[in-house]
Amino acid sequence: MEDNRLNTLDPATSLGLIFLAFVQGCALYALHLAIDHEYWLVADQRWLKALYTVAVALPAFYLISIVRLRDRINFLPLLLAPLLFWLGWHLGWVEQVPEPQQWGGHPFTFAFCMAVGTALFILALFFRSSAASGTWPKTYQPMLNYSWEHALTIAQLGLFIGVFWSLLSLWAALFSAIGLDFFKTLFQTPAFFYPVTWLVIGMGLVMVRNRFRFIASVRLMCEALIKALLPLVALILLMFFAVLPWTGLQPIWDTGRAAQILMALMLTLLLFFNAVFYQTDNKLPYPIWLRSAVMLAVVLLPIGSLLAAWALWLRIDQYGLSLDRLWAALLQVLTAAFTFSYSLILLWRRQAAVPNLQRANIGLALLVAGALIVVNTPLADMRHWVAQHQVKRLIDGRTTVDAFDYRYLRFHLGQPGSLALQALADSEFAQSRPELIRRIDLSLKQTNRWNQDPLVDTHNLDDVAHQFSVNPEDATLPEPLLALLIEQGSACLSQVEPCQAFQVSNEHELQWLIYASYSSHGQVYTEHNAGWQHLGTLTELGAAQDENADGCRNTKPSTDLQPIPGSLNAYQSGNCLYSLRPTLESVRQQIQARAESNDARIN
Repeated sequence: MEDNRLNTLDPATSLGLIFLAFVQGCALYALHLAIDHEYWLVADQRWLKALYTVAVALPAFYLISIVRLRDRINFLPLLLAPLLFWLGWHLGWVEQVPEPQQWGGHPFTFAFCMAVGTALFILALFFRSSAASGTWPKTYQPMLNYSWEHALTIAQLGLFIGVFWSLLSLWAALFSAIGLDFFKTLFQTPAFFYPVTWLVIGMGLVMVRNRFRFIASVRLMCEALIKALLPLVALILLMFFAVLPWTGLQPIWDTGRAAQILMALMLTLLLFFNAVFYQTDNKLPYPIWLRSAVMLAVVLLPIGSLLAAWALWLRIDQYGLSLDRLWAALLQVLTAAFTFSYSLILLWRRQAAVPNLQRANIGLALLVAGALIVVNTPLADMRHWVAQHQVKRLIDGRTTVDAFDYRYLRFHLGQPGSLALQALADSEFAQSRPELIRRIDLSLKQTNRWNQDPLVDTHNLDDVAHQFSVNPEDATLPEPLLALLIEQGSACLSQVEPCQAFQVSNEHELQWLIYASYSSHGQVYTEHNAGWQHLGTLTELGAAQDENADGCRNTKPSTDLQPIPGSLNAYQSGNCLYSLRPTLESVRQQIQARAESNDARIN
């Protein structure tokens, strides 16, 4: 069949796309109303995320890839609906952890949207090619063309919608300036926002897709720029591999960002290479010497994959698995599939390397799409793997009870992390460690990661005292001081990790110094005739000697904290200096005490 890519959309297809976009907007508005009115599906995150996933992803797939409205193949993407519902359902189950309302929604949603969106973008290329040719895509050229078209269409559509809403904002602001807020209120109403926005999206999409020649022109400009930059990227990597034997690997590991830098460069080279080397005839770009240099850089890419993998492994071995590191590992595995495939094809299929690379791209694209979908299902949920790994590190002794990150499992890993904590609390390992069980119970009580409500019984001072790690060990926090901390609503009462409490061994007014978890500032308390008082906040200034400056960075003082004679609110512990910023109440009391002292001398 004739490729319809160069043809404009027929009127029926154009109207169908506009109507589909409008229906999608109405569906999203209905979900918005369900949230506002607290309908039954809102109470269950699984239903909510499943319906949102289908309502957003499935129409978007059709809008970007449909060729003719009447084609029977258009029924094929409907098979994606159960898959999308399942993916959204699992996301909702993972997010069944209390979390405060914040911009961007739940932190899991962004990674989900990026992964599933990328997978659907790839699948849309296969569907578009099949719809245009009538057969499963066997050649790479149409896939590349559609990838450019889809990417540029999305970019132009985003620009169009941005300009549209900028104009509406100016419209509302102009009339608000003369006291008419009708348009401002109207544009902010969900009943206007959803249908109108998606109706405009449909109209803009039709206009963009009917102007293929403009997209082709933009593509040619982008290809020209990429063609000019590709040798530079290849040169950077070749120079890096050339100097590596002389510098060694240690400077790379010391950066802590070696894997990210290498991955960024390799992905850039792969992307640019595919954008330039797509012709299968004899019209290959660049002179022979420059083309050989680019090919050599691609052949050496497996070295970069191995280095990036080793750098990531060092981080995992030191700190254990995290969700970010596991995502990085997945990206490295997929990138390595490309780098090793490209390298082998260029070495063994020299004369016919480009056609073989293009055929490999089709299979590798399906691999990427499949992997991104599978990791968002219960079959290979990375959060479960990370939670089990962190618990295993605790049981094996590689992580102590004090260093174990309860908050990370509770909130950063969602439901799998919470279930892992509950299983850990019920295990034989935890039964002999009451402090571990206590911290797990406190963690499960948290309603959000920045919880400010007390997790302990504030009427039980013994329970409150367990929230503090006292130094020296034989010291005890006075009960009146505990009562003051309860009255102040100290952050120590709402944390899983105990605060550090130092009893200062001096005869001056500083008596107790308390540091909350994840805080570099200490709170200073002292006892006066009127009872215990919060004096202020102690902050680290630096080292008394310049050559030891790094040793005092983020360092807490020991119990030998002493005031510096002749200075104002300056203290020293070892070689480290600290400054006390007093509270307003303590300053008022000092002023009152000085006034009373002056009155006594006069009398």
